Amino acid sequence: MPKSKHDLLNRLFHHHSKELLAFAGWRVGDFAAEDLVQETYLRFLQHPEPASISNPRAYLYKVVANLGFDHHRKENVRGKYTTETDEVEPDDLISPLPGPEALMEGELLLRNCLAALKTLPEVYRHVFFLNRIDGLTHLEIADALKLPQRTVERYCAKALAHCFTHTMRNHG
Repeated sequence: MPKSKHDLLNRLFHHHSKELLAFAGWRVGDFAAEDLVQETYLRFLQHPEPASISNPRAYLYKVVANLGFDHHRKENVRGKYTTETDEVEPDDLISPLPGPEALMEGELLLRNCLAALKTLPEVYRHVFFLNRIDGLTHLEIADALKLPQRTVERYCAKALAHCFTHTMRNHG
C-alpha cells in the first residue's frame, strides 16, 4: 500500500473510528457495529483513488449507512427462514416433500389407474388425458374432437369412475 494511502487511512481511523462505531451501533446494534466499521475501512482501502474523495468523513458515514441498510435487509431475509430458537431438533423439521412410503403408494395408484385406463376404449382415454393431463376444458375438448360437450363430460366421468373402481379393487 502506498505511503499516502496508509497515512490517510491511519488519520481517518484515528479521527473517526469512535464516532463511526457509535453511528454503526445506533444503526445495527453494538453486536454488529465493529464488523460494519471494519468493512467500511476495507471498502475505503479498495477505493481506486481514496485521495480523490473530497470529504472522506462523509464517505465513511455513507458506507456505514449503506452497510447498515444491507445488514437489516439480510437480517429480514434470514428471519423469514429461521426459527426463534437457536437449536432445532431434526425430528421437528417437516419436509414439504412426500416420504418414501407416500411416493411408493402414489406410484402404485398411478400404475393401477393407467392399467384401468388401458381397458377403456381409446376415445375415453384420449378425452380423459386431454382433460386431466393437458388441462383442457370439456368445451375445448368437444370443439377439438367435434363431439357434443355432454358426451365429453360423460367420457371423462366414466373414465374417472372406471379408474377409481379398478384402483380400489386392486389396492384396497
